[in-house]
Amino acid sequence: MSYRLASVTGAPSQSPNLSITYCPKDVAMPIMLKEALQSLVVADLKDLIRYVPQAEAAGRKDELIERIADAMKGAKLQSIWLKLDTLQAAAVAEAVHHPQGEFSPQRFRAKYQGDPSFEVAGAKSSRYSSQKKSALALFIHYAFKERLYFVPADLRASLLAFVPKPPNVRLDSSETPPTGAGLTERLTEREALHEVVVMLRTLEQARITVSEKTALPGSSTLKLLAERLVGGDFYPVVEKTDKWDQTIGPIKAFAWPMLLQASGLALRTGTRLALSPSGVKALSASPADVLRTLWRKWLKTTLLDEFSRVDAIKGQSSTARVMSAVPPRRAAIEEALQACPTGRWVRLDDFSRFMRAADHVFAVAHDPWKLYLCERQYGSLGYDGSHGWNILQDRYMAAVLFEYAATLGIVDVAYFDPTEGHDDFRDMWGADELRFLSRYDGLNSFRITALGAYILGREATYQPVAQPSHVAISVMPSLQVKRVRGILSAQDSLLLELWAEPIQEDIWHLDRQKAVAAIEKGHDIALLRQFLENNDDLPLPELVESFLLRCARDGQALKTGASAVLIECRDCETADNVATHKETSSLCLRAGPKTLVVRNEHVGKFRERVHVLGLGLAS
Repeated sequence: MSYRLASVTGAPSQSPNLSITYCPKDVAMPIMLKEALQSLVVADLKDLIRYVPQAEAAGRKDELIERIADAMKGAKLQSIWLKLDTLQAAAVAEAVHHPQGEFSPQRFRAKYQGDPSFEVAGAKSSRYSSQKKSALALFIHYAFKERLYFVPADLRASLLAFVPKPPNVRLDSSETPPTGAGLTERLTEREALHEVVVMLRTLEQARITVSEKTALPGSSTLKLLAERLVGGDFYPVVEKTDKWDQTIGPIKAFAWPMLLQASGLALRTGTRLALSPSGVKALSASPADVLRTLWRKWLKTTLLDEFSRVDAIKGQSSTARVMSAVPPRRAAIEEALQACPTGRWVRLDDFSRFMRAADHVFAVAHDPWKLYLCERQYGSLGYDGSHGWNILQDRYMAAVLFEYAATLGIVDVAYFDPTEGHDDFRDMWGADELRFLSRYDGLNSFRITALGAYILGREATYQPVAQPSHVAISVMPSLQVKRVRGILSAQDSLLLELWAEPIQEDIWHLDRQKAVAAIEKGHDIALLRQFLENNDDLPLPELVESFLLRCARDGQALKTGASAVLIECRDCETADNVATHKETSSLCLRAGPKTLVVRNEHVGKFRERVHVLGLGLAS
């Protein structure tokens, strides 16, 4: 039903670059057909009555309204509707079957890739410099106060009897990605499963540093992490030759420290990151489960606004409330991802249209006037054509998908160099010197992986495809491990460094002290055994078996108990008296001739009991 709304923001427009503001609507009373017609001038009514069979076009305004209303409520309604063209009929169907009877030009354009005609092209109305209204204006009206298109409530009730439901929104997909010179196809599933373990091991070594103020990784950390990525970052690192040069920079290497911090697997002490207790547990968990945790935590974090990585757009950190809340944006994108078929490629442009057509919409900025390119006034994004869905929402989507979903192995990606990607920003003031608007402009298509289906909750389990190892090692009775052939992955190298000391290139010695220290920190020595057995054709030597079993046992030989307080007595006689007295013997233990030990939680009770003995406990 169509309603008069107390507060609605966002003006309708046919411009694809207009920003869309979505606000909750306060429902009041329905708007009826006669009331909607009453808002039109006589010239418009005369245009509309021409579509009513056998209706006289002359008369006063109230007479014209009555004739139109009578026709639209009676038997002539369906015959008028049948004269609409295909897009006009689709617009009526969309509005009639909308829960509130509303028509959204933005959603319609995204779904049908065209606009219905509300006016007759080339035909002038009797109203000065105005085109004649088309028959569509009989069905869909515009409420100026509420600033929306709608079908009047009583008219909608009649139309529901014969207007068919519109087709569901369709998301196009294909078996293969688009082809083209310079297109890179990156399969991320195996990379993510490998890299998450490498990143946790790197955290364990406390080699990741971030800014104490912003939590962002510095250049040395980015370089270190880039070297540990399976196939490197998405784009090669190019050093700036001039401070004004626009470079792509790291993507995956930047994402990992942010994901680890947001998930709570990393704790920051000053500028250095280290494994948290949950991070230590993650080392022995399934990599797929860790990746799923990282994604779920990222959806809710406020650690970073991904749009801040579109650094050509300035003004985002203004003291004014410029940017919208981040978690609702990610939620809209994830909801739309649920509609993407697993294993099929989806073009980013098609995904963007689907989001608008299916009403998976979100706002990026509250006030685009505060955002700008190069110069605050002339380069402001507040001007028409500078803050549309394609400029703000599309860039944000690309950042989330390229930098975070792809890094976590949720989607495979097909992409160009950003200079060969979207160039819809070229007409914006201040864009002359930009090679690209965002480092993600090259993203062309993506594909939900089997791992992604698991992370998104569409599959209950995940079984990674076993990959044959091309590495061979020799495990010797002397506890030495030697690489025989193949190249150790970064993950395998870090595993050996955890349990063994390097002797020379490609040779390590299993070290008892390192092994015990690793077990102390929560690492599972079974992972070392698995690596040794899988990559050596011979059974493990007895001495190595003994080493593994002994370390597994001795690494947990001692356990930290409760905290306690040492209490020094004045002499041995007092210590004997307190340690053996029935009031206090259960609360303390002897730790020396004149020393007693009392658990922290028992100190208060111990103090009360020694008072019974006539003794005092001085601080």
